[in-house]
Amino acid sequence: MGEVRWISEWRARRAAIDDVPMGAPPFVLEEPCPGCNRRRIATMVWRRRPGDAFSTALPRMEPHFECRDGEVLHQEITDAGFALTGWSGILGHFEAEIPAV
Repeated sequence: MGEVRWISEWRARRAAIDDVPMGAPPFVLEEPCPGCNRRRIATMVWRRRPGDAFSTALPRMEPHFECRDGEVLHQEITDAGFALTGWSGILGHFEAEIPAV
């Protein structure tokens, strides 16, 4: 069997298949990525959890939530090792417009 790589990215894409964008301005985390020091920008979406009748509001990170040495460790907040409801403790702010990079 080969080594599994980029599993976080695959899991994030799979989980995001049925996301419904809220139409809110981009959500920018106050702390940059500790791996590459880039700004972490999210799109607010409604996501339905498997087996749950209700959707949960959460920020979908793009292009990644956390990396180290060029490898993406966690593609999203939901993949970063804390409860889905814990994202509300992450500090950030909404921006009307994100400048082009």
